[in-house]
Amino acid sequence: MKCLPKWMCAAAFLLAPLSVAAQTGTEDSGAVLLPGCEWKEQTVFIHGKPNQQLSFRYQACTGKDLPKVIYALNEREELIQSWGGDHGGPIARFWALGSEKPSELIHKIAAPTIEDKEIGRCVVHLDFAAGTYNYEPNAAYMEELLATDEVFSACGDYGTTNDAIQYFVVIDKVLLAYVWLGQDTPFFDPASFKYVNSEKPGVVE
Repeated sequence: MKCLPKWMCAAAFLLAPLSVAAQTGTEDSGAVLLPGCEWKEQTVFIHGKPNQQLSFRYQACTGKDLPKVIYALNEREELIQSWGGDHGGPIARFWALGSEKPSELIHKIAAPTIEDKEIGRCVVHLDFAAGTYNYEPNAAYMEELLATDEVFSACGDYGTTNDAIQYFVVIDKVLLAYVWLGQDTPFFDPASFKYVNSEKPGVVE
């Protein structure tokens, strides 16, 4: 089994398969709660500023059957999930949206990470129903990849794969987030992110 990011392999055998509810879960939509865990709220500071708070909910587990997870936001505005030792990695990264359209900012972020052979073959795609964006192969390139009947990763560091779930999403109209869910039920609720600037509402400084 291939895991993206690779650190997710350390916990993959512990987790139940990812359901649709886990992909889009909120307080009311039935996001998957793993056995022996409970939902808890955490807040981190964007840019390290106390007035710019990003909150989300995660699964606090007993540690008997599932690991106790810890979250921290690093200087790259990556939300790191870890559970001690060397097990850890990013589950989301955030950028200020500003006045740009999400598709424009996604292209600026993702395009520089692709391989030379993929130039002109990757596009920003909006899933209108889900409200998420993907930087993915265009139709012709996707057909080539699917024709191999093999696992693939395409379009750079913020691209797509047929072996895991990852996407861009806009948070409260001011933050763009790239979320890595991997292959299994996540320890956090990807639909629970909320941003508040207590001094300048609706602004990321």
